Amino acid sequence: MALASINLRVKQYFNFMCRTDFERRIFHDTYKEFQKRSKIYSLDQSLHTFSQMQQANEKAITLNQKLQYSVMNSIAALDYKIPVLSDLEDHPILFNCAELHIYASDLLNKAAHVVSITYTSPKLILHEIVGDLLILSYSDRGNETLVVKITENVTVNEEQCESVVYS
Repeated sequence: MALASINLRVKQYFNFMCRTDFERRIFHDTYKEFQKRSKIYSLDQSLHTFSQMQQANEKAITLNQKLQYSVMNSIAALDYKIPVLSDLEDHPILFNCAELHIYASDLLNKAAHVVSITYTSPKLILHEIVGDLLILSYSDRGNETLVVKITENVTVNEEQCESVVYS
């Protein structure tokens, strides 16, 4: 019996200490786009950090979306597989939504550039919780079960709690 319908969310951070080609592409592409797109918020180059731009103009928050457009092809190349989350058999968990967020950036210091991508799984059926393990299945994929270890970067979003009805 299912305990709940849930989504899993996990964040992947990108900074100057990239390890994989995917991470390097996201880091460099978003920084390059930040350099181009932030000019209208830098007030004739007097503001150089993302936080300064946000304080001066609340519309600077739209840079998150503008930077996401620059990496859509890289995210699409993941083929809906979360690169930083897999089950105990090392099968990647799927995502149906990926959202980019700028934590910090500086036009004068590329090493200060930090972004994240939050991946959200499709609807999953939670069957059981055993310690720090979740026994799950995709709601639209038959009986294939997944065992996922909960870590500090995984968030469980409860969509719907299943309840037993007594007659």
